[in-house]
Amino acid sequence: MNDRHHMDPRFVELTDSQLQTIEDLLSNNEIATDQELVAFFVGEGIPEGAAEAAIDFRGQYLTEIYQAGLTPIRAGSQARRYNSHARRFESN
Repeated sequence: MNDRHHMDPRFVELTDSQLQTIEDLLSNNEIATDQELVAFFVGEGIPEGAAEAAIDFRGQYLTEIYQAGLTPIRAGSQARRYNSHARRFESN
């Protein structure tokens, strides 16, 4: 998603690769501490402020499935999560 109009402003300057790294680890890494994730993100060239801000979304990414490109970080209030009961993606 190249349109960054709805993106959380703390992440606008990140590359798509950096955003993918953040979202992948927030969604799939249940073992690392928040501090370890921040250190990893910074080591990947993500500014410390954005790395720390990403942790705010960790609970959402671990418990919800989001439509590609319409995640809380990339789409803000326009994010679309999967509703398993309705079997479709819905706005938050």
